Amino acid sequence: MEENKNYISGIIGALIGGLVASIPWILMYVYGEMIFSVLAIIIAVGALKGYQFMKGKINEKLPAIIVVVSLVCVTVSTLLIIPFLLMANEGIPVNIENLKILYEYDEFFSAIMKDYMISLFFTFLGISGVVNNIRKQIYEGETQEIKWNVNNPANQEQQEIIKNAFIKLNALDKASATSKESIFNELDNSDLKLLFNNLKQQQIIRKYKGKYYYSLENEKSFGKRFLLLFSKIMLAILIVIIFMILIVSLLV
Repeated sequence: MEENKNYISGIIGALIGGLVASIPWILMYVYGEMIFSVLAIIIAVGALKGYQFMKGKINEKLPAIIVVVSLVCVTVSTLLIIPFLLMANEGIPVNIENLKILYEYDEFFSAIMKDYMISLFFTFLGISGVVNNIRKQIYEGETQEIKWNVNNPANQEQQEIIKNAFIKLNALDKASATSKESIFNELDNSDLKLLFNNLKQQQIIRKYKGKYYYSLENEKSFGKRFLLLFSKIMLAILIVIIFMILIVSLLV
């Protein structure tokens, strides 16, 4: 019974985390009229973070749970939340009855289902790296906390090489940030340079005024890395939305 409670609480947390992480996806669709597979990564990571926050049981079932929850979040976002927002933008009262009427229009139904199919494709594309990484860590015996390594292009030893390069250059905070060229001079193969970009995406390597430093604090904190990436994506989306609104206002 206790094990079932762990699954239930974990799944509830995953749903909440996934839906919160769906906000950039929804905003980009409604206001930017675009879908990005990279945003599906955020949904999967949000679901994982929510699952762990609610103390969900970590075992071989976790990858399947994250896949299902991510698909549910994308489905709810695409077929319910987005139509509601589109209705609100048009000044239509937001309720279930009007949603049913909206789906009765063949043009809208065809368009939303086409976008839903594309969304499912992008979801599988975006979350595959996250799920494979979860599966790998569970296989290696990690049952306490799954660490976030979205693309998983290299092993821990390779990350240590990059970390040691930053330590050698004393580039561990904003004040001592160094150039990418200086770091790359310490790295002698393309795989390490690929991992550099992966760690930058994960917010472990941070950029400050055109230079880079290795954040030991972010390396240890999954939650902080996720919040940093989420806030950066939200800011980028808001900038795109404001830019598009300005363009439309100038053309009208």
